[in-house]
Formats: sequence, structure tokens, C-alpha cells
Amino acid sequence: MIALSYYPGCSLASSSSFYDRSLRKVLAYYGVALSELDDWSCCGGAAAPTIHQDLTDVLAARNIALAEREGLHLLAPCSACYARSKAVSLKIATDRATRDMVNQALAPLSCTGSVEVKNVIEVFMQYVGVERIAASAAHKLGPIRAVSYYGCLLTRIMGVPSSDDTEDPTGMDVILDALGAVAVPWQYKTECCGAGSTITDRERTAELSGRIMTMAVRAGANAVVTTCPLCQLNLDLVVHLRKNAAALPVFFLTEIFELALFGAIEGGGRHLISADDIERSIGAPGGDHQ
Repeated sequence: MIALSYYPGCSLASSSSFYDRSLRKVLAYYGVALSELDDWSCCGGAAAPTIHQDLTDVLAARNIALAEREGLHLLAPCSACYARSKAVSLKIATDRATRDMVNQALAPLSCTGSVEVKNVIEVFMQYVGVERIAASAAHKLGPIRAVSYYGCLLTRIMGVPSSDDTEDPTGMDVILDALGAVAVPWQYKTECCGAGSTITDRERTAELSGRIMTMAVRAGANAVVTTCPLCQLNLDLVVHLRKNAAALPVFFLTEIFELALFGAIEGGGRHLISADDIERSIGAPGGDHQ
């Protein structure tokens, strides 16, 4: 049994709660136990850095300190949470002034930056492995032609080494291939979807997310797959933000695992762009993946 500390973050505890359920279900299938941080708090995301850097470091450090108290590496599924936590953990581990500042603010908690912060793709690649993923796929996913969408944060955290190529990451493609889906190549893997501008500038998000969706259709995909709750939401909203926008169902990566392992997804009703056709296309257990 593998155990990880788990920081769901604000999105997975609210608007993307179906992602939380999917993630827990799939990782439990592979024997990866998630220990949700007791009394976790918002990491500050993209908002805290606009106010004060020390606040940014302390907010993220608090959750890291809780993981260190458990002695487990930390899974942060949200790209913004992962990016903030990963950057702050490295900063605390390498900069004594920051470490002293956050520990004074967090006392009696303490943080050294000793735990590793992981994203969803890293957990599947490092703790489950491609061979096991391929062997576990029970339902044929050949009808799924998906583009992998990482968003602009996941592999491009300022000052932090990436576990994948920063501009052309392939980890999600490898996983999709292992599950039996068709990973469609395209050049928009790390383009910005508009992020939090959905609240302040709907037209900007409609333009950016609409372009991503259009290029996914042109690439020949019938689905978009992501690990970021904000990216999933923005792309899923595109038909409501822009009239006559191109539209493909936007899955979380763990939902593709659900289709491969169980033949159905539990959170299908939470998708704004229906995923029903894709779900109905999945073959019965057994046989070749393709």
C-alpha cells in the first residue's frame, strides 16, 4: 500500500467535487491511499501573490507543514495549488530567511520543505507505472481520440524544475495510450485557457478557451483531457460563453481511468458539455484496447 498526503484545495472541495471522487476511486483501485490533510486551508492560489509575497509563502507553507507532520509526500491535484505548493516548498528548503519567516508565522507548526509535492500525472507515472496501467484497462477505449491539455501552469512553474517537457509534455499522452485511448498530437497543450479571468473578463476567457476547443476539433479529437479543475471548468463553459463555439467533452484524466477500469464515470452529470456519447461508445470488458 502506498500512502500520500492529500490536499484537495478549494476547487475539488466545491465546484470540482466530482474530480475529487474520481481521483479517490481510481487511486484506491491501484492501492494508493490518500490521507487528506487535517484542517487544510487555501494555499493562496493566484490571488495571494498580488497582495504580499510573505502571505503567499505562509499560506502554502501551512499545508506543507501539515504534510510534513504526517511524514508523507503531498498530492495537490489542482494545477494552481500544485504550482504554488511546489514553488514554496522549494523556496523554504533552500532559503533560510523564508524558512525562518514562515516558521515564526506558523508556530507551533514548522515547515522545512522536506516533502515532495506531486501532481496527478506524476503520481500515476511514479507510483502506479505505465505497465500496470496498461494491464489494468478492462474496457476498450479505442473510440476515444483525445488531446491532452496541461494548461499554462503545470509544467512551467517559475524557478522549479519540471518532471516533463515544459512546452511539449508527454506524460498524459503516455497514460492515455496505456489505457487504450488514442492520444491525438496537437500544439495547444500548454496554451492558457483564461484561468481566473472568467470572473473579471468573460470575453477574454471565451476567446482563449474557444480557440483551444477549436484547435482540438481541427486536430481530429473527440475529447479533451486535463488534470486542472479550472482548465476543465473554463473549457466546459465555452458553449455558454460564446455562441456557436466548437464543443468537445472535457474529461479529467481520472475519468478516462474510470472508463477504462469500470466502463462508466460517476460524475458524468456534472459535465456541461455532455460526455454521454463517449461513455456509450466504450466497449465491453476484454479484448484488444483498440
